Amino acid sequence: MTTRKLVISGVLGAICIIMGAVPVLGFIPVPTPAGHATIMHVPVILAGILEGPAAGAFVGFIFGLFSFLRPGAPFFSDPLIAFLPRILIGVLAFYAYRVTSHYNARTFLPALLGLGFAVVGYQAVGSFSGAGQNTILAFVVAVVLGVLAGYLAFKYLRGRDVSSALAAIVGTLTNTVGVLTLIVWRGYLPGEVALGIGVLHGIPEVLVATLVVVLICRPLIAVRKKEVT
Repeated sequence: MTTRKLVISGVLGAICIIMGAVPVLGFIPVPTPAGHATIMHVPVILAGILEGPAAGAFVGFIFGLFSFLRPGAPFFSDPLIAFLPRILIGVLAFYAYRVTSHYNARTFLPALLGLGFAVVGYQAVGSFSGAGQNTILAFVVAVVLGVLAGYLAFKYLRGRDVSSALAAIVGTLTNTVGVLTLIVWRGYLPGEVALGIGVLHGIPEVLVATLVVVLICRPLIAVRKKEVT
């Protein structure tokens, strides 16, 4: 951990705390039954992408410490649940970014994002119209959103944008799946309930985090390239 890594990690860790202390900053409204998507884990992903796994683990520890000291739910008082998935967010995001930067990940990212938007669209129509109603409309909306999102992702996400997007997906899933798996394993919730929470919250959070991370990383990575050259 160089001085620069420590400084950037400290700043991103402080942003995690601010987003947690001011909930309106850490949640973005989305048209799903969940009602919102959290972006509190985004600084952890950015730390992993920009400064490496050690910085990502450090900022993840700060994120976990905040949720442990100010638990929004009883299970976050369990240190295993509060810390372990959060520490792994930045680590796995870094390796997802590093590995996919050497391969043509652009070939399958649009399919992932298109599927995610299709599911969210189907859920949104179902939540507004009631269960079992307007199934055809929900299907049409899902198909349109999925195809449009996949096309836009294929057209506009290039180069490092693809790696940033995949790092955001991996980091977000690490948080959501890791927390919910430990919650079930520790006996706080049954598996069926955890699965429902994962679908309703996880997919919107993946999509929102991907958009935010790509928009933030694009100028920062460009500046870093200029500094190196």
